[in-house]
Amino acid sequence: MSAPIVDYWNDRARRGYDQQPGQDPALDLWAKRICPLVADAAGPGARVLDSGCGTGFLARILAADGHRVTGQDASPGMLAVAAERAAADGLAVDWLTGVAEEPPAGPFDVVVTRNVLWTLPEPQRAVNAWARVLRPGGLLLISDGRWDAASVGDDATEERFSSSYSDAAPELPMGVDFAGCADLVEGAGFVDRTDRTALFDGAPYPSAPGFFLLSARAPRR
Repeated sequence: MSAPIVDYWNDRARRGYDQQPGQDPALDLWAKRICPLVADAAGPGARVLDSGCGTGFLARILAADGHRVTGQDASPGMLAVAAERAAADGLAVDWLTGVAEEPPAGPFDVVVTRNVLWTLPEPQRAVNAWARVLRPGGLLLISDGRWDAASVGDDATEERFSSSYSDAAPELPMGVDFAGCADLVEGAGFVDRTDRTALFDGAPYPSAPGFFLLSARAPRR
């Protein structure tokens, strides 16, 4: 991930990103949908990787549900907020700086990722890496959307976003739909791909064209 993009997300973290609609105000909404999927697939105390964790949204949800969670992100600023929020809630999470394409070795029972694929130059490489660090039959949960068709915030935020992404944008997806994500997971060898979007009553963000939630299983080697 380029330095201007990392700097952009560091700046968003400092400006209260975790308090905007769709972030911490929606923790309970997501917990009621994500926690049962993880519990059914992996049982209690699962080893979970939140890839591209940002301020630790999914990591904190799953740690609060009793799982052993690692959160990884390329933005030190986002990770600082994640660690602060987790500590305030008495949650133990391992926080690591790094890119989605290079996850920690694992093995993990579950990999979760939310709004990450759209900003990766090689999304297939990331999905391949998640397959590699999951145990056989492990669960992958991906949520994303067509963020190229959405607003990122007020005029000042839009300006910072455009400036930070201007050089990299031609090489990035900038938006992912369900069909495109399905192709990525199937290309990485995942099986049992399932559309979980209907668990939400509409998109859980103020503006999220093409929002989806997809689950799949790592192949049993």
